[in-house]
Amino acid sequence: MSKRAFGELELAILNILKSGGRMTVKQVHKILGEENKYNTIMTVMHRLAEKKLLARERVGLQYEYWMISSAGKVPSFLQQLKQKICGTKTSVMVSYLIESADDITDEDLVEMEKLIEHAKEKRRKK
Repeated sequence: MSKRAFGELELAILNILKSGGRMTVKQVHKILGEENKYNTIMTVMHRLAEKKLLARERVGLQYEYWMISSAGKVPSFLQQLKQKICGTKTSVMVSYLIESADDITDEDLVEMEKLIEHAKEKRRKK
């Protein structure tokens, strides 16, 4: 059994629920398979509700969860990683990646400069 990487379980749950339907923890657990424990999924879904990505309503003895419409766009793994590690500034994340990488070559830096220039051109055209 392999563990999911940071944030992957959250994204997997959000992707299951983005279809617009309501689901219980048991239903999500069944879709995800036995890779994760029921209690882990329940905890993550509860936390997603606290983060206002999911809504929930008690139905009988369990909760049904669904995507909050304003959160209909599931944040990508990279967006979540950036938010948790670097806050909201992309430049902080890029700086961190460049400074912490041991394998960046001069060619990589030239390519990055081209990407930056391309991004600047796109902004000027807007």
